[in-house]
Amino acid sequence: MSYQIHQNQIPERLVSFEGKEYRWLGGTNYLNIGSHPLFQEKLQEGIQIFSQNWGSSRLNNYRMDVWENLEDVMAKRFGVEAAALCSSGMLAGQTVMQYIQQKYPEASISLAPKTHPALWRHPHKPAAGNFMDWKKDAQILCMDGIGAPWVEEFLTGFEQNLSSDQTLIVDESHRLGIVSTRIDTPANLIQTSSLSKAFGIPAGLILGTKADIAEIKKDPFWVGGSPANPAYVYACLHAQEAYDERISKSQELARAFTQNAQYVSLVKDYPAFSSADTKLFDHLKSHGFLCNQFAYPDPNAPAICKAILPTSMYLADIHDLVGVLALYPRD
Repeated sequence: MSYQIHQNQIPERLVSFEGKEYRWLGGTNYLNIGSHPLFQEKLQEGIQIFSQNWGSSRLNNYRMDVWENLEDVMAKRFGVEAAALCSSGMLAGQTVMQYIQQKYPEASISLAPKTHPALWRHPHKPAAGNFMDWKKDAQILCMDGIGAPWVEEFLTGFEQNLSSDQTLIVDESHRLGIVSTRIDTPANLIQTSSLSKAFGIPAGLILGTKADIAEIKKDPFWVGGSPANPAYVYACLHAQEAYDERISKSQELARAFTQNAQYVSLVKDYPAFSSADTKLFDHLKSHGFLCNQFAYPDPNAPAICKAILPTSMYLADIHDLVGVLALYPRD
């Protein structure tokens, strides 16, 4: 079933659909940061300070420190040398691909199966087939840190066997701020991410070495892009305690779920699950839970049952969800 809900507010724990109220498991608003009082306070401050979006290049003669300050905080939070903000996760991915293809014009590039379009760069598209059969001896390797919409874990050890001559580019949009993004690899590592998911701001992020980030910030593709909205960047910068609080709750909910859930595809201690079973959506819906059921990223593909465990949920909701899955009739 593919469906639509038309409302003029961002959903929290409950949504109304077809005249009934459901506990909401859809979207990608993992931390529900927009409802946190500290984030709201800092966003209001940010709007007062930065009264409009700032569309000028970061290399403009007039510069503001808010972007570099958040880049420094994010680099420290995620244990890397440097970071670069972009206006979206898609632009972050495309900027890195632009940069890497110019740096290594003759390099072989291989995209893992199901890699998000943010890392696609013509003529390179994701390999077909299974991730375990993916050819990993190219000079440039691109992949997702965790699968989305299919919840799959990919970084299970192969990355430790790469060489220092290789570059590993990882889209972390569905791990950043949710679970650890530390990657143990001898390869040169560049990570990209949307910040609109867990961090709840309209921006993207590139993480890497000082050398790579410095070169990326000289690339016309990055220079020519408008920076992230400064009011939201300010809010993110000054609401780090709110993120820590919500991340802790997300981890608590994820542990409670993944230790007990049945019949779905999941990753240990990760707050999301998926299923190809088209009947599961109806089963969850009949028991008061509403998740996503649509085709992504290919709109012509079969619909996928995908759910997250947002921090607006209570532990009691997670226990109920586990119980509902246990009741699911199996053929």
